[in-house]
Amino acid sequence: MAEEKPIIAQIDNFSDEYDRGYNASVGAERRHQKAVDLNRNVTARIQNPLAGIPRSTLFQNVEDFALEVGMTEQTNLLQKGALVAQDPPAFESVELLDEVEKDALRNEVLHKWRQPWPLYFTVILCSIGAAVQGWDQTGSNGANLSWPIEFGVPDTGPDATDYNTWIVGIVNAGPYIGSALL
Repeated sequence: MAEEKPIIAQIDNFSDEYDRGYNASVGAERRHQKAVDLNRNVTARIQNPLAGIPRSTLFQNVEDFALEVGMTEQTNLLQKGALVAQDPPAFESVELLDEVEKDALRNEVLHKWRQPWPLYFTVILCSIGAAVQGWDQTGSNGANLSWPIEFGVPDTGPDATDYNTWIVGIVNAGPYIGSALL
């Protein structure tokens, strides 16, 4: 049996020459590539892109980002977030966080499903709505194959007119127009 060739992928290895990626003109030549054997990556874990970035570089990247998106008044908060995101399980050791922030992070870790009930209601309602819309669209697509010809309003072929196309379009849009008016 022939030996299996490894699948090699190039991924970014973020180091002190970190290229933020949201601004392609910033140091693309500094990007450091690392080969990964995808056949041997049994856990399929993606590395944290912020891991290993020195604090000075991380803070400079955060400041650049805040300046670029007009959030300079939030720079300190973004820097705290970047430090937590760099090593989430070690948030207790981030000295810039005050006790209230650490307490909020502890609560998030211990009670990850504690969310407001309106959020759950919204997610469930939108999911049901999407399923119903999908069923409706499937039915409409199937019906559109035959009803225009059966009712004498073909929207394709030699007998098609702009008026027929509008009629078919209005009938297809009917459920959505109706739901918008409700």
